[in-house]
Amino acid sequence: MLKTKEVVIESGRDADKRFLVTEMPLLKADKWAQRALFALASGGVDAGTLDLSGGMLEMAKFAFAAIGNIDPQVGGDLLDELLECVQIIPSGGNPRDFDVETEIQDLKTLYLLRKEALFLHIDFLTQGNSLDLSN
Repeated sequence: MLKTKEVVIESGRDADKRFLVTEMPLLKADKWAQRALFALASGGVDAGTLDLSGGMLEMAKFAFAAIGNIDPQVGGDLLDELLECVQIIPSGGNPRDFDVETEIQDLKTLYLLRKEALFLHIDFLTQGNSLDLSN
């Protein structure tokens, strides 16, 4: 079963709007992740410069450097695909696809929905699980 998360917009012009974020099916998510990793790798940021003792701050600096080098068209397409995981929940309560251009008014909402879609897919990284590639 695919993971889901309900997101309620708390402020701004989209306040009180509700959205349902649903995980991509496995192969689609894997292909999305591969394209994202290839885009990061082609950006030319050297992971060898990453100081693991710097913790989350160092990881954030590395991520921003890498993202800044992604081709804007490729990065934009990847971000738009994250929105395909999102449905609006109207007052009737039945989630449905929505038109980003007409049903979202606040830029902050757009970024929040993308962030929630991404985090839904990578939440295993924050659950204290380590990825053991030795098996």
